[in-house]
Amino acid sequence: MKTEKLKNQTKPKRQDIIAAVAMHLLRDGFRNSGLRALAESVGMSDRMVMYYFETKEELIEEALLFLAQGFSSSLDQLLPQKKASGAKIVEVLASSSLADESAPMLKLWFEIVGLAVRGDQPYRKISNLFLNEWIEWIESKLDQKQRHRAASLLAQIEGEVLIKLLRNP
Repeated sequence: MKTEKLKNQTKPKRQDIIAAVAMHLLRDGFRNSGLRALAESVGMSDRMVMYYFETKEELIEEALLFLAQGFSSSLDQLLPQKKASGAKIVEVLASSSLADESAPMLKLWFEIVGLAVRGDQPYRKISNLFLNEWIEWIESKLDQKQRHRAASLLAQIEGEVLIKLLRNP
């Protein structure tokens, strides 16, 4: 009974830590993502942060999942209609990449991809979760006969976004 009460009391604090670390990652990426820097962004000691998480990797994974949920919600705002052509999906998502609110997440995404390609965890796991979610989202916007194109449309979007981000840092 006491344990359950303690878990309920720590849940809001845990969510606050996840949100603060997510914002830190959006701002700084992984170049300054040591445990001390993450804890400092939360306003806590590194030991106190680790009270809520078993490992730093768990904390980062939770923060990235938090960001993914927010990003997925923003996709629906960009393209609210139920169905769209592949060309419209590419146009809307690629053009939104330069928006001030999208750029930090997309820069972080490409950082995650680089770490995932090396096989680093939790980035490999997270990148696959993101990819699957985005492919499913694109499929949901396409007509039934066009859904097989979702992965190639995502590749086209990512290519265009990467080029835009490299030309406009």
